[in-house]
Amino acid sequence: MIHFPVLRTRRLTVRMKELAMIDAIALAAIPPHLNEEATTAFLRAAVDDVQGVESPEDWTVQERTMAVCHYMASTLDDGPDFTLASGKARFSDYLLGEQDYPGDSAEVGTLEGDRWEVRHLTGALAGAIERLQGELAGVSGHAHWRIGRMAAQLIPNGNAVPSSGDVDAALIERMRVIAGYPESVFVQLLDAFERGRTELDHLFLVDADEHGLMALPREDSAAEKPPARFPVGACITDLARCLGGKPAAAGP
Repeated sequence: MIHFPVLRTRRLTVRMKELAMIDAIALAAIPPHLNEEATTAFLRAAVDDVQGVESPEDWTVQERTMAVCHYMASTLDDGPDFTLASGKARFSDYLLGEQDYPGDSAEVGTLEGDRWEVRHLTGALAGAIERLQGELAGVSGHAHWRIGRMAAQLIPNGNAVPSSGDVDAALIERMRVIAGYPESVFVQLLDAFERGRTELDHLFLVDADEHGLMALPREDSAAEKPPARFPVGACITDLARCLGGKPAAAGP
């Protein structure tokens, strides 16, 4: 049995446990492009007890990444400051250990008569963006994730996309609205979004590309450090991957 130190953040106290083989096999069967779905399944299986925000779907994507990395730090051969990107970087190049949850939202001002604020991206909202790929005509890859994050995190006049119920339907409708804005308005809204989400940075600097969410290196890290992902597939054994019908995994 592997011992996991208690993970404590401003909002969470998490006790983790080693994955059962049946859960590891189920994780291995999740398609690799469904990283948010896999992360939710992993956290449900690996979290033994949590105080604070109970559901991993209600955790911010930064908190979810922190929990995955906490598991990696205890299980990978070169932990706790494990290597990434084929040895080009380490976990500590990405962790903002001194910067925790700053508050629920950040106001970004008025645009086109509406008052806008930015909230955190949660696991539930990130999972919805992931599931909706291909649902907005003419939009894919990086553009999908950019518009999806704007729709999920930007709140006009207190009217937020719900994080429970039919999240997908509410989010795709908001994505259509945002994508339908005149280009000049969209550019202003994107600028407001980027300013607001920076105010909410904690634990990791999260961005996205055409493949989904990723962590950027700390600003005080060397410039050549690449963006990083922390796939939960790195948390399971090659045997579990084999039994789940997948090839052996590369490192994080």
